[in-house]
Amino acid sequence: MQENCSTSPSARSRHGLDWFNFFVADIRTGVGPFVAIYLTNNHWSLAEIGLALTAAEIAGVVTQAPGGAIMDHVRSKRVLLGGAVTVLAVSALMMALFPQFAVVLTAQIALGITGSIFGPGISAITLGLVAYACLGARTGRNAAFGSAGNVVAAVTMGWIGYRYSTQAIFFFVVILCMPALVALFSIRPDEIDYERARGGKTDTSKPTMAGLREIFCNKGMVTFATLTVLWHLGNGAMLAMIGEQIAKDRPQESSLWMSAAVTVPQIVMALIAPAVGSIADTQGRKPILLWGFLFLPMRAVLCAFTTDPYLLIAYQLLDGLAAGIFGIVGVLMIADMTRGTGHYNLALGTIGAAVGIGASISTTLAGFVSEHAGFQAGFLCLAAAGTAALLVLWLGMRETKVEADAPRDLEWQPEA
Repeated sequence: MQENCSTSPSARSRHGLDWFNFFVADIRTGVGPFVAIYLTNNHWSLAEIGLALTAAEIAGVVTQAPGGAIMDHVRSKRVLLGGAVTVLAVSALMMALFPQFAVVLTAQIALGITGSIFGPGISAITLGLVAYACLGARTGRNAAFGSAGNVVAAVTMGWIGYRYSTQAIFFFVVILCMPALVALFSIRPDEIDYERARGGKTDTSKPTMAGLREIFCNKGMVTFATLTVLWHLGNGAMLAMIGEQIAKDRPQESSLWMSAAVTVPQIVMALIAPAVGSIADTQGRKPILLWGFLFLPMRAVLCAFTTDPYLLIAYQLLDGLAAGIFGIVGVLMIADMTRGTGHYNLALGTIGAAVGIGASISTTLAGFVSEHAGFQAGFLCLAAAGTAALLVLWLGMRETKVEADAPRDLEWQPEA
């Protein structure tokens, strides 16, 4: 028996997943790039802001793998995601009403934990709704709606922050959580294949799961985790550094410039996402990922040699290409490597932790280098990390694509 896309979920479920991706991107943008600006406007010190943001990052890293493991086992994936949306809304409301250190720190930790639910949750529902054969196209569609949501959020929230206040952004986030929940619960639960949603055996008469050793000691997964840390080591601090460069000369317009810096790559992602998913399905994962990895060191080097805000924003086009390709193809490679193991979401969570580790080190390293040697040295340091990620992908990572018509016995089998 061969997999194909002839049997697709209902229009209600497809559109529900579309709009959930859109609104989740909206609300996560609202509690992401604008938090530092909001806290600065409330006269927080740099040390306090750094501690609050770091708390969210640490909470996210620590809970990524457990969040994925929970998503592998829970059947009510929509309920778990709905709870995460609710927690996000409450956290945004608390930060808006009570910008005291203890409240914001608690809210940031809660936001870090919810981040461990959204990624694996959306991927699990996606795989549960569609066959592996059309996972690339569907993942590309998810990314397109998510990027469109980011664009709308960045533009709208940048305007709200400029016209009213950064506090108003958090109230807007709470409002957006309502349509997100409506979209989520419009996905029909009976159309989500539980076994496939966790990357389990498609032959449900043998629902054996692989041991955790099969995931954590798999050479491909170890290599992929390594290049993920390196790539985010090169990319994690880039947006903040661009914002800091611009803010030195145009502090009154910081919200608008940050909005532009977020919007430009998201527009690119929205435009390329469907094509990236289709190409990855038809031509393989590694070639297009190699192409995408070229843009990170290129962008870092270009940013190192200019302070022109218009050029810095223009170079964000390269971020859209790099992050757009990696965000889609990375999910597909993990699905390939965990097919039949029953630990798809655990693997996603583990790689999510690698993302957090790389990004956390990036901000610390770039900040230290930039403070002691200047922004140019900081950007070149990020370029070196991006180049290392490219080399690891090129020399150490195999092609992972599993053909859509592969026989079932090519899936993971337990050792005798």
